[in-house]
Amino acid sequence: MKELFRGRNIRPFRFIVQLLGLGFMFGQMLGLPPFGTHPMLRRIFLPNASCRYINEAPTSCYYYQLQDGLTQGYTDVYIDVILMLLIVLMLIIALGRIWCSWLCPFGLVQEGLMKLRGSVGIPPLKLKWRTRTLLRRVKYAFLFFTVLLSVPIGIGALGIGGCQSTLALPFCQVCPAKGFFTVAQQLLGLEPWSTGLPWIALCSLLVFLIVGFFIDMAFCRVCPMGGVMALLGRFSLPWLRKDPSKCTKCRICLRVCPLDHDRVYEDMDADDVGSEDCTLCGKCVEMCPEEGCLTMMYGPFSVKSSRRPRKMGLWRSLGKKKGPEANNGK
Repeated sequence: MKELFRGRNIRPFRFIVQLLGLGFMFGQMLGLPPFGTHPMLRRIFLPNASCRYINEAPTSCYYYQLQDGLTQGYTDVYIDVILMLLIVLMLIIALGRIWCSWLCPFGLVQEGLMKLRGSVGIPPLKLKWRTRTLLRRVKYAFLFFTVLLSVPIGIGALGIGGCQSTLALPFCQVCPAKGFFTVAQQLLGLEPWSTGLPWIALCSLLVFLIVGFFIDMAFCRVCPMGGVMALLGRFSLPWLRKDPSKCTKCRICLRVCPLDHDRVYEDMDADDVGSEDCTLCGKCVEMCPEEGCLTMMYGPFSVKSSRRPRKMGLWRSLGKKKGPEANNGK
């Protein structure tokens, strides 16, 4: 099957897609008419390409709607929640975690922090294997406690409906996207400065900016929306294929992965080497020096395969083992 596009560079193409997605969210800044004036527009739920706190965005964060629906949907048997989740599940199956690395506006913010750190010559802080394993479980803990807190509030017979003002939207209270996009819009004049933020949202934003500066894609490691996509990863159409016979164990794929996804390097048996950490950003495919070793797939179709570079200098330097990083923090 002929590849959909040739050439080694994936990052420029992905960056264009990210900018288009961000422009869609902030269409007002481009002179477009305000979105979201019709209620139906706010019901276009995307798995990870929106935020409820982007003013007048044309879509609504499904995770916000999930929490809100669970606290209020008991009387209608959660019909709205079920319909919304069905839409989101179909979109996740269609694009998997591509929503994270190609369309999530907050993912673009984190990549900006990575670029800023690189511009001042500060190396990223590499996490140990045990720490990465622990963080993988945090996103599922967020998912569990979100449901655990939201469902009882929506059941009036339990008598805790009065807690809705303080406990509703539990994840949104600590999600740094709420503070980031609110402050960003205030600086751009799209949101009045009178819009208040709770102290927990400001603290969360401060922690995110500090941690996200030193650790690549820090928030993606604990994001519960990414957790939902990870659970459905085996059913999603996009996947990452590896030809073990062509792998030379150079470790380049592991070194360039922003989420330290180790299976793509270690697994020498399975064809599908994606996992809950893999967001299909394509960096490993772009940098792999072996012809056809790694391939981004969509169902049975090849989208992009690794290609042998004309000059191997950069790739040889990436493949060298240096200090503790040689063991990737293990």
